[in-house]
Amino acid sequence: VGNDFYSQLLDYYRSNDLIKKYLIPFFVVIPLSFYLYIDHTFWLRWFKQPDDSEVLTSWQWYSPIEVIENRELIPLSITKSDNRTISDDTLESAVEYAKSFNSLALLISRNESLELEYYKEGYNRNTIIDSQSMHKGILGIATVIALDKNLIPSIDTRVSDYIPEWKGDKRQEITIGNLLYMTSGLKQIEYNKSPFSLGQRLFFGENIFSLVEDIGYAFEPGSSFDFNHINSQALHSVLTKSSGRRYSEFLRENLWKPLSGSFAQVRLDRKGGDARVFCCIQTKAMDWIRIGSMLANNGKLDGVQVISEKWINIMLRGSNTNPNFAMHIWRGSPFSGGRLLSKPSGRIIPVSSPYLKEDVFFIEGRGGQRLYFIPSERLSIYRSGEINFAWDDAYFINLILNGVDNE
Repeated sequence: VGNDFYSQLLDYYRSNDLIKKYLIPFFVVIPLSFYLYIDHTFWLRWFKQPDDSEVLTSWQWYSPIEVIENRELIPLSITKSDNRTISDDTLESAVEYAKSFNSLALLISRNESLELEYYKEGYNRNTIIDSQSMHKGILGIATVIALDKNLIPSIDTRVSDYIPEWKGDKRQEITIGNLLYMTSGLKQIEYNKSPFSLGQRLFFGENIFSLVEDIGYAFEPGSSFDFNHINSQALHSVLTKSSGRRYSEFLRENLWKPLSGSFAQVRLDRKGGDARVFCCIQTKAMDWIRIGSMLANNGKLDGVQVISEKWINIMLRGSNTNPNFAMHIWRGSPFSGGRLLSKPSGRIIPVSSPYLKEDVFFIEGRGGQRLYFIPSERLSIYRSGEINFAWDDAYFINLILNGVDNE
């Protein structure tokens, strides 16, 4: 009887035009529209996101944002051509390499003075550029400043002091150091291009903290290196709760103002909400080279000690689980032919050759966005340009180091 009933119902549906006309919209279109409405912010962001060819300079599509600083740009001093400490041939070769990767900007400073300032035609000092994952380096610096100021007791402080939702299971053992060194053991959020993946929610959703508080763990904290966006985003809670400041306020007071920075802004998950700190701060090339010059000069720029030498030295140490990774900053040495990205998954990024200096450090963004600094040479280099994973860090840095005159 049941089968006959459903067969009759199906025949009735097929033969009744009114049912076809109104039933489908009622049970499909209306619920779908309601779903899109209640989650409309995510969908607006997801559909408006630019492709890789525009992602670095097309930042106006995202809202809301929060401004860190917005004042007139103060450039570093410019080294006169006859006083340069890097040969003209080397600087020319560096620009040619950058051009071959369709770079937007390439700045080189030594001894707190610009030896090269190149912009692609149509771009200049005031161009606002998205950082991609270089934001992680800013976050690492900010967290170290909080440690330096004793706002956070130590790198051994437990993260659950700031994220109480992590108490009661293995996550309560995770320390600030585990987050900074990417050794927390937290699970990876699945990322693919589907709008229904949690990874897309991480980038475009309205409640980013819900992903942080609900994330599970995959292995023992401190036992293995695993580069993970969630480690960075969890540091947002640590930094804001320990300082009592919004993230943008903390950066303004402790980094942009001391460095005489000009402009920067961050993306919020919602109005008045959390900053997305694992990715995508927007600022200017000159602001980056100021940060690099400070890092290359033991935490000082223009006579202002932004980070103590003690904490600069701590920040740049590699970890036991990955000697090529410091506190959200990459280390060029030791050389092993590859740069470990994840021990559990076995992901390694090839490195073409050893660096000519042992103290090459860099802040990395997707597809060749870089801030390099070499303290022994008081040298800093900023590069931004087309997303291209063939960018060769060792080749580029060694090219420049070969042209440095130390006499």
